[in-house]
Amino acid sequence: MIPWGPIFKIGVPIALLIGLWLGARHVIANIRADERETVTAEFADTQQKREIADLRQALATERRQNDITEEANAKQSADLASANSRLAAYVARLRASGGGVGQGADLPRVPDAAGVAGGADRLSLLDADLRKCTAIAVRLGNAKDWAEKQKEVER
Repeated sequence: MIPWGPIFKIGVPIALLIGLWLGARHVIANIRADERETVTAEFADTQQKREIADLRQALATERRQNDITEEANAKQSADLASANSRLAAYVARLRASGGGVGQGADLPRVPDAAGVAGGADRLSLLDADLRKCTAIAVRLGNAKDWAEKQKEVER
């Protein structure tokens, strides 16, 4: 016959201890899962906040760059108008002095182009060339200033 009394006296406490141990592990695993979910949610929130901050910074930088571009365009228009008015005054002084293009010791001669007959046409050619050069110089200066300001914004 099997002595059930001692087996119950030893087996029941061992079974209870194993049950308690498994139950404790289950509770601890649930607590860890909850903590893991909390940490994961906090990390996701932090990451989203950083992304939003980065996007806001990028938007602010783009707006500043657009403002700089608009200011540079306005400045270029004003500078070009000013340079053209100074150029027109210079050409008017040349015309008033008798069309002295290529005459005298101070100015080099402008070669005769095909179909260009007199000094007035030479002044027109000189005026057109000077306007092109002036526009290029103003645009280059404006582009240089614009690029420097853009670099400052990017820093």
